[in-house]
Amino acid sequence: MGPGKADAMSGRRALHRAAIALNLLFWLMLAGSAAGNDVVAMQQVTDLREEADLSRTHKLVIVLEFSSEDCVYCHKLETLFLLPMQRNADYDDKILLRSISLDDFNSVIDFDGRSIATSEFATRYAVSLTPTLLFLDADGNEISERLVGIWSEDFYGGFIDNRIDEALQRL
Repeated sequence: MGPGKADAMSGRRALHRAAIALNLLFWLMLAGSAAGNDVVAMQQVTDLREEADLSRTHKLVIVLEFSSEDCVYCHKLETLFLLPMQRNADYDDKILLRSISLDDFNSVIDFDGRSIATSEFATRYAVSLTPTLLFLDADGNEISERLVGIWSEDFYGGFIDNRIDEALQRL
């Protein structure tokens, strides 16, 4: 084997080892992130009376997300916007961010204290598509225009913030 072939094979082996090392590093970082509990989930609503009490006491807008497990856009909305908002202290004195899964055949305690199926609750608000964001006051009234779906990732955060600001003025 000539010197050129030996150098080429040596270079390919080095490249292969580097690719394996990068792959291993990626998986170790991913495992470390999961072990560190960096994964945050949306807070599911179970009792809207409790949320209403918090909303009234602290003058907070209830931002209610309707989602479903197999909705790619729901996951995108949560990952890009809602979960970062949930961790951002700037929103603590503005909103209560909650979620209702339309996959669950569960019920929630409504604003009036009655137990209601999540599907019936969604129907009451004419929610048929996911994701849908509602901006509610403590009585369950929509106080800003809802957002249905996710489009224009570049501007969507601004759309949410504008709805929150508008809703805060109406509290």
